[in-house]
Amino acid sequence: MGFKHPRSRGARRGLALCAAVGVLGLSGPAAPAVAQQVGPPELDPSQVTGSNLTTQNFPQKQGCMNGSPGSTVAEKPWSQLVLGYERAHELGLTGSGSKVAVIDTGVNNQPRLGAGGLESGGTAIPDGRGTQDCDGHGTIVAGIIGADPDPTGETGYVGVAPNAAILSIRQTSNLFVDEQTNATVGTTETMAQAINLAVARGAKVINISQSSCQPVAQAGQYSNWGNQMLHNAVKNAYNRDVVIVAAAGNVGGTCQKNSPGSPSTAVLPAWFDEEVLTVASLNQQGAPSEFTVPGPWVDVAAPGENLIAIDPGQGGNGLVSQISEGEQGKMGPIQGTSFAAPYVSGLAALIQEKYPGMTASQVMERIKTTALHPGGSNGRNDIVGYGMVDPMAALQDVVPAEHGKQAPPKKPTHLAADALQQKDFPAIIVAIGGAGAGIAGIVFTAFLANAVRSVRARARQNR
Repeated sequence: MGFKHPRSRGARRGLALCAAVGVLGLSGPAAPAVAQQVGPPELDPSQVTGSNLTTQNFPQKQGCMNGSPGSTVAEKPWSQLVLGYERAHELGLTGSGSKVAVIDTGVNNQPRLGAGGLESGGTAIPDGRGTQDCDGHGTIVAGIIGADPDPTGETGYVGVAPNAAILSIRQTSNLFVDEQTNATVGTTETMAQAINLAVARGAKVINISQSSCQPVAQAGQYSNWGNQMLHNAVKNAYNRDVVIVAAAGNVGGTCQKNSPGSPSTAVLPAWFDEEVLTVASLNQQGAPSEFTVPGPWVDVAAPGENLIAIDPGQGGNGLVSQISEGEQGKMGPIQGTSFAAPYVSGLAALIQEKYPGMTASQVMERIKTTALHPGGSNGRNDIVGYGMVDPMAALQDVVPAEHGKQAPPKKPTHLAADALQQKDFPAIIVAIGGAGAGIAGIVFTAFLANAVRSVRARARQNR
């Protein structure tokens, strides 16, 4: 049985002392080889249905994280100030009616997650439930998406979509480990099952703050049955207009830092780029985080360092600014692409609330189009994609790309040689008037000459 981490009464407020965090790698048992396919595999109905996760009977190596009741952080998170999504709340957009699935380590029933409702989904851990989180990872993610405002007014922390319902599906954990293989609970197969379950339970946004890093050749060949199941599930969700938001992954272990434009490591499910919105991490200066994994599948970026979160421990009811990692309990900041992704999931829920008829593709495109584009060709790069998301720009009534019209041609700065001068109407009127007077004079002169000739002719006849 795992041990409980000690809790000191003298610990500083604002710190949760026991948490296992970071991007959770997915690794599964060896699977039988299948025929190599070119391009994405076709949807297989037998792999996109099902209502349960396959459970894995791994022993728990460490005690669950305990909360720190009464912890608090008064200041607003820098991430919240930079993104400015509270303006959307003032306009009545809070994610009401939306359901966001958090496929993660579970979500504890924290008091700040009550407005939209917390629903327990499936679990890959025997005798577990979706509303139990030993790691704390999934609870932090859920809080970024949908934490309620502080009813006491002592803190300014609030989630992006505080009235969105959270569907917690407990798919993995760093604390349940196979003693023989040292693999943690959760595989690409159970991830695929979790996505299918989220779709069946009515989720319109799915947040996946986990990743499976594999050599590009392995991911591209679909030689792993779990990878095929995962892609099938992702495509099925996309075809049902469910927005899947995934973390870009953190450098470490099998997740190697790709060279921009030449990736050697594929990150799943981000690898399935057309159907997934992948999020990189930025620091407080707006620069890419050192740990974020680049790749051509990266779409946008969001804050992912030095964050404030709801207390993720069991029994926690406040806020924390630091957490501990692993068995040694070393304190550190809350950071990772895992925690950048939920800012974008919350934004997707707000967009769906305002524009309920949008497809998944349209929601994803709107988020990318309105991001703060970096320099470079086409306004994107492999590190931060199209740049940091801009919630209020994404929620505006009109996005330029949605007009469906070409931009008007640029006006010339000078007249071309064959251009007509602007008409000078007064001059034309005078000219016409002068011409009319001249014509009248000619007619009058001709009349007089004719009259004189007639008079002279009569005089000669009278002689």
